[in-house]
Amino acid sequence: MDYGRQNLADQVRDELQDSYQRHGCGPEFWNTYQRVLARLVPEGRERTQVTNDMALLIEQLGIVRHAQLVPPSEPPSP
Repeated sequence: MDYGRQNLADQVRDELQDSYQRHGCGPEFWNTYQRVLARLVPEGRERTQVTNDMALLIEQLGIVRHAQLVPPSEPPSP
C-alpha cells in the first residue's frame, strides 16, 4: 500500500491490528476497517485497489484466513 507516504501503510496496519487485539473479529473491528477505508478513499472515488490492499493486509495480520478480493470494475461499453 503506497499512497504517497510509506508510513501510511504502517499506520493503517497498526490501527487495524490494535482494533483486532481489542475487539477480535467482531463488529467493532469491521467498523474500524470501514472508518480507515473512508479516510483513505473518500466516497464517490474508486475504492477497489485500496479495498483489496486492506484485505490483503488483514490476511497478512492473520485476522482472516483468506481475503476475498474485489474484481476490477469493467470499463463502460461504448
